[in-house]
Amino acid sequence: MTPLRLMRKFAPAALAFACALGGTLLVLPRGDSEADAAARRPVVVLTAALPEGSPASDVRRRVEVRELPPDAIAAGAYGAIADLPDGVLAAAHADGQQLTALSFAPDRVAAIGPGYVVTSVRLAAEQWLGAVGVAGTTVDVYAIGDQAVAPIATGAIVVDAPAIDEVSPGDEAVIAIAVRREALAELLRAAAQEQLWLVGG
Repeated sequence: MTPLRLMRKFAPAALAFACALGGTLLVLPRGDSEADAAARRPVVVLTAALPEGSPASDVRRRVEVRELPPDAIAAGAYGAIADLPDGVLAAAHADGQQLTALSFAPDRVAAIGPGYVVTSVRLAAEQWLGAVGVAGTTVDVYAIGDQAVAPIATGAIVVDAPAIDEVSPGDEAVIAIAVRREALAELLRAAAQEQLWLVGG
């Protein structure tokens, strides 16, 4: 039998086999890479590092949604930017970090943590303006008198302060500051004697 006749004889069978094979491949389980892609879930992550106390409005401007496999998603991670709550970041977050329910606190005071107390003091501009850029700044607190300089607290947190561009030399302003509880009495004493100064931490 010539090759041409052999091809004609077996062509229908070969075609049927090819069709059957193709159908079988369509119903076989997908490969691992395809399955992983299908199982990925949306997660909200930061696109820039943000400090503790950053308001939710700032957070929303620095996030994106990424698709991640389930085993790489943190518990309680948000899947949509619209789901992010109001409030502030409860702790500093790194670029690429996922945002979860534990990422936020209702306000700056709640984010500070136990052991701190918040008080307000009235200070002249020169006593605080150089150390405080925005609310949330960490500062060191000193009592500066005519004869001595005494440290009161390190790592104090400015909870609220006027915008710098609204303050002129000689102005007084009320500054809300959080310090460790044990430093509060000395801070209030220095403030009453007009000796309280904030220095960049």
